[in-house]
Amino acid sequence: MPVNLAYRDFLKALDAIEGGADPWDAYQHYYARRHRALLEAYWRQCWGSDEARERELVREMRPQDYRALRESLAVSNIEVLAREALERCAPLVNLPEPQADLLVGRFSPDAFLFRVGGQWHIGVGLERFAQFSSLPLLIAHEYGHYARRMLAPEPRTVGDRVIAEGASVAFAEAAYPERRLTRHLRMTPRRVHEIRELEPRLWAALAPCLDAEDVEAFAGVLYSGRRWQGFPPRFGCCLGYWAVRHFAHARGESVVSRAVLAAESATILDPYMARLRRAGQS
Repeated sequence: MPVNLAYRDFLKALDAIEGGADPWDAYQHYYARRHRALLEAYWRQCWGSDEARERELVREMRPQDYRALRESLAVSNIEVLAREALERCAPLVNLPEPQADLLVGRFSPDAFLFRVGGQWHIGVGLERFAQFSSLPLLIAHEYGHYARRMLAPEPRTVGDRVIAEGASVAFAEAAYPERRLTRHLRMTPRRVHEIRELEPRLWAALAPCLDAEDVEAFAGVLYSGRRWQGFPPRFGCCLGYWAVRHFAHARGESVVSRAVLAAESATILDPYMARLRRAGQS
């Protein structure tokens, strides 16, 4: 399975900086030039930055800030963890395998999907990790995003993103069924129970916004820890997961079948919207 251990070259750059080398020169020599296409894609797609901003961030790096990462890496074989995740995911869907890039960026997302040279890659920003028990689940989640990106229309709206997140949670759960759903959702059982209790109200509140394309305005629904309209953070991940599971079950399909992964979000959401319309007429 393709796993790129780019972080090892970043650690070489840190060693050189600790030895007195200029940070930018060491970063370029040991890390950036060896992974140019990868890191250019990372900086552009995750930060939207140019070389001047990249240079500024690199010069702000302090080797001591990465001591905890070094300690965690010393007691974890993350290459084995990453390969295990890819080996579990690949048989679930018949697609070319994406490469997993284990890199160090600057406040990267834990894991993310991005394009390198026209190909989808799964990136993992190791600087965010205190320990690596969640690494396989994160890679499996991003593999789910990859599968849906390959098979379904590109997400544009809030509704598309809700279903994309739900499909990825369901995909990761299929790869790691022994892990609790709360681990896949990255929520406490209490939070999941709260969202389940609020589900009808959440659908009613979110329904008018599902076609919105300004996804960042609804970050609290999916990505961030802040609340949207006072509701629990990231409740959209639960709604999307339940919607995908319901859609698959109604058709007698697996959540990782092409029929489910390729389904348009509006089709998956339609039973919930129909229910709301019926409730409005009663």
